[in-house]
Amino acid sequence: MKERKNKTYRIAILGILSAIIIIQNFVPFLGNIPIPPLNPTIIQITVIVSAFVLGIKDGMIIGGVWGVVRMIKAYTLPTSPLDLLLFTNPLISLVPRILIGLVAGAIFVMFKKRGKEKRGMVIGAVAGSLTNTLLVLGFIALLYGSEYSEALGVSSANLMGALAAVVATNGLAEAVVSAIIAPVIAKALIKVKR
Repeated sequence: MKERKNKTYRIAILGILSAIIIIQNFVPFLGNIPIPPLNPTIIQITVIVSAFVLGIKDGMIIGGVWGVVRMIKAYTLPTSPLDLLLFTNPLISLVPRILIGLVAGAIFVMFKKRGKEKRGMVIGAVAGSLTNTLLVLGFIALLYGSEYSEALGVSSANLMGALAAVVATNGLAEAVVSAIIAPVIAKALIKVKR
């Protein structure tokens, strides 16, 4: 009986988190915090929370949902010509999102075993967020460096500097926001689960 309740809880939470991911992708300002000149993404928080509450595998599933939804959005509602070029590639839209759940969840589990659950959530949230930022930008530079540098209006030689500036601004802002919000939500959900 208890196993069936746990399975029902897991499926319900996966459904809710998947719905939140879809809404965050398609409703303006729900997936980003527009803080000029930055525009940090907060969708990774949903993936991180799922990894903390449901486990690594389910965090990876929710990350995969985000990646698939991002690919669909790139095909159906591209916000720029680069969207169709970049985010239709699974290496850019899918792989980094799946790895958020793996990295955040693995770090959380490692700290939880040592009795440092809160610290594990904070470090896991930062690492998961930076995993997404670094892999997305890394794959863009590796696969579409010349096209991306042209779109940014920088020379190919200066592309790595431009990407480092994105990591230093948006990437760090996303990591800080994740470190603050993800543990609060995850703790509340874990308390309900128990």
